[in-house]
Amino acid sequence: MNQISDKKPLIFLCSHAVLVIVWNVAGIMLLSQGKSALGPTATWVGAGVFALFLALYWVCFSKGYRKTFLVFAAIGSLLGFSAIYGAFTKDPSLWPSEFWRYAGVSVNSLGLIGFMLALKNFFKSK
Repeated sequence: MNQISDKKPLIFLCSHAVLVIVWNVAGIMLLSQGKSALGPTATWVGAGVFALFLALYWVCFSKGYRKTFLVFAAIGSLLGFSAIYGAFTKDPSLWPSEFWRYAGVSVNSLGLIGFMLALKNFFKSK
């Protein structure tokens, strides 16, 4: 177990997770008021999954579990990629505006960037 020194991947991945949690909770609150969510989905499950990822990123990073950190980063980024793909392939009317559609792309891009940085650091340190 080596301590992971570059914190940039952790910062991007945790930022992604926090913003996905906020996005889902905000969407749930909007739906409860009879308004449309910020995007096609807003669930407690989505918020919970990323709350779990947030904890897993933090523990794996702080304990130096490099491979496990990379695996969770890959899974989180695949979920983010799926959302980005949907933003370009699903009906745009699923978002309240173009702004929110591209805001979702931006949020999920953080997960992709975090994974790429984690991958780079993983191979750089070998």
